[in-house]
Amino acid sequence: MRTVNSQLIGLYWSIGPDILQRQDAEGWGSGVIARLAEDLRAEFPDMKGFSQRNLQYMRTMAEAWGSEANVPQAVAQLP
Repeated sequence: MRTVNSQLIGLYWSIGPDILQRQDAEGWGSGVIARLAEDLRAEFPDMKGFSQRNLQYMRTMAEAWGSEANVPQAVAQLP
């Protein structure tokens, strides 16, 4: 269960910056989040958690914390 949770958090960290990058390139009102939510639902119909609201949370998290916040836990750095 921990591995799945860690992988899901890693996925969220990778999607948030992608959304920010696309919105910078295409503009804020271009519907990036809505299109991405539709594309993800079509590609992964059995997966939950890719609603527009959740994608907005991922974007907000990436904007607030940036890429530096996605670091391994201190325990993972022990020899």
